[in-house]
Amino acid sequence: MSEIHLNRRGINAIEVPDVVEATAGSDLALRLVNHGSPLHITLASANSSTFTGFFHENLYVNETEEFIIPIREDAYPGTFNVEVIAGYGARRAEFRVVVRERVKSEPELVESPSTAAVTAVPSRWRPSIPIFALIAAALVLYGLWLAYRVDLFNAVAFAALLLGVIFTWLQQRS
Repeated sequence: MSEIHLNRRGINAIEVPDVVEATAGSDLALRLVNHGSPLHITLASANSSTFTGFFHENLYVNETEEFIIPIREDAYPGTFNVEVIAGYGARRAEFRVVVRERVKSEPELVESPSTAAVTAVPSRWRPSIPIFALIAAALVLYGLWLAYRVDLFNAVAFAALLLGVIFTWLQQRS
């Protein structure tokens, strides 16, 4: 958890870390510690849209508050800045958030003798003859359409390709 100190060195003083790290799919937790009178602050980030849905937040900090910035699961490694504003814009401080790639832990596979034979052979999709026939027919029909410019050939070729896609999809689902 990263700490941001407010009012420690004077009224509306802001102390932020230089760099904060987060990983994709996690939450960036900020602990706001106020050492003086309660105050309103603004947290803002203009360049964070690829990492989080966070953009802007107004907060009232009496003593200690926690604020969470969720980092997207699909966020790529990179950086964005968060600005802390106090005193109605009179004081500003900014820190950088470095987003790291999530470390993917591989699950341990414990195989019993009964499941070893089942998991040893991965299931693979194998194209069938009707799908190849539909693709070949579509290619021939597109060739005829290019040669004679009869729109019926184009429509039938499109229908053949569409049927090939549908049959392939149905075959993979089963």
